[in-house]
Amino acid sequence: MTVAAPPAPTPAAERLALAGVLLTVFLWGANVVALKAVLGVLNAETTNTVRVLIAGTVLVALAVRAHGWPRWDARTWLTVAGVGLLGNTLFQAFFLTGITLNPAGVAGLVNGLVPVLVLPLGLVLGQRFTRRQGLGVATAFAGLLGLLALTRVPGMSVTPGGLLWLLAAGVVWALYTLFNRPLSARLGTLPFVAFSLVLGSVPYLLYALPHLQFGGEEGAGLPVFAWLGLGFSALGANVVAYLAWAGGAQVLGAARTSVWQALAPVIALALSAALLRERLPASVWGMAAVILIGATVANWPERGRTSGPLHPGRRLQEANESSPPVQ
Repeated sequence: MTVAAPPAPTPAAERLALAGVLLTVFLWGANVVALKAVLGVLNAETTNTVRVLIAGTVLVALAVRAHGWPRWDARTWLTVAGVGLLGNTLFQAFFLTGITLNPAGVAGLVNGLVPVLVLPLGLVLGQRFTRRQGLGVATAFAGLLGLLALTRVPGMSVTPGGLLWLLAAGVVWALYTLFNRPLSARLGTLPFVAFSLVLGSVPYLLYALPHLQFGGEEGAGLPVFAWLGLGFSALGANVVAYLAWAGGAQVLGAARTSVWQALAPVIALALSAALLRERLPASVWGMAAVILIGATVANWPERGRTSGPLHPGRRLQEANESSPPVQ
């Protein structure tokens, strides 16, 4: 029995899907700037606790409404929690530390590093990559090493420790992405993302509980921008971005969506300069450009690779490749 392929999307549907993808990368880039501003008045533990509680509640509600309560066995629940531990407790701890120690524009480079780090880490799991992807990885790492060398310049706001925390965050998220793909295919992307976020954040929330503080300086309440930043990060960069990216991937396919991810660090660099008045030296911008060029080359769609809407025979591969991060 032959399964009929779904009809090709209309031009209007493709434009709407592309708009959703572009909205997602904007939200990811702006999220780094928002977090940098919030961390100026709140500690990392309080910031992440509020974000997790809001985003986790909304995502679980959406997942249960769409798919019902998961009927997973105990082993599956433990696997989801363990992978969620990588992508939430460890990633958030490393990432927020990196944001605190670096300019927001530099911290935003994590979005560009993750697709690059996935490729060499995938070798451990028996995956392979092409020469072009290898060239992209080598280029991106050359830019990263150049950025690390610049930290030795006196007066440079980028610190070696801060870069190492960001690199650790990128490695952890790349590992999460590799485990994300088969689990999302088997369990459903929305249920997996929602419950891995909630379960994987439990250790972090237990650690953060004694450190929560909602008062500003001298006992004053938090400024309005802090609450707005928390709401934007929780709902905009996680929930809205997740739904927009998933919708875009469903219509356009993974190949046409994933290449846009390299725009998020560019947006973070631009917004950090415009809103936070960060003035990074031209050398830092240059190394950032090398990293993003390498990421784009490594992530560029292969010639002949289908980039249209998802069909039943391609759903397993492409849907997992486009699973968006919850930041």
